[in-house]
Amino acid sequence: MRPYNSSYVTFSDGAKIRILGIGNLIKSGLPKLDNVLLVKGLTDNLISISQLCDQGMEVNFNKFGCMLTDEKGEVMMRGARYKDNCYLWITEEEAHLSTCLVSKEEEVKLWHQKLGHFNLKRIKKVMSVEEIRRLPKLKIAEDNICGECQIGKQTRMSHLRLEHKVTSKVLELLHMDLMGPMQVESIGGKRYSFVVVDDFSRFTWVNFIREKSYTFYIS
Repeated sequence: MRPYNSSYVTFSDGAKIRILGIGNLIKSGLPKLDNVLLVKGLTDNLISISQLCDQGMEVNFNKFGCMLTDEKGEVMMRGARYKDNCYLWITEEEAHLSTCLVSKEEEVKLWHQKLGHFNLKRIKKVMSVEEIRRLPKLKIAEDNICGECQIGKQTRMSHLRLEHKVTSKVLELLHMDLMGPMQVESIGGKRYSFVVVDDFSRFTWVNFIREKSYTFYIS
């Protein structure tokens, strides 16, 4: 690395950051890069596509990622596209490792969630008639049980009815419930409902509050 203090790097927003040094990058699994700049305060490594092309390499981009090939057509690096529309380089070893870790069972679970926890039998029928575009051919085992679906289909047994009151006077036992936040605010801007029921008299108080923390002030 050689000192290089006489210039700046200018970004698309017009910001300028000082260059501290310049050198070569040699790392196993990555192409050799010359005249790499060390920029002050830059937390991510940025690769110049034009510099790669000047070295005789070819870079192809699509909506899923990018691929770097050398003059012989051999793949040197691959990149994955992320949600912020940036491409992150990964080595061939990392790409093969990611591929090996893919599980068909996890892919079925992912599509089951994407389709709103669709019934697995129905998903197999949808695949057979190709009703959903870009739905891959999944190997579905119908004996798989989705934990979220199992919980959602559970029913709660009602409590046994009490034949006599367990309290002997008012305010001896209070049942309280705080509900919210509601999707739609009231005209007064209230989003929560705090309900108190006296066990003996069954008298009920209903209070509408703006925030959950207001419960302590009205209870």
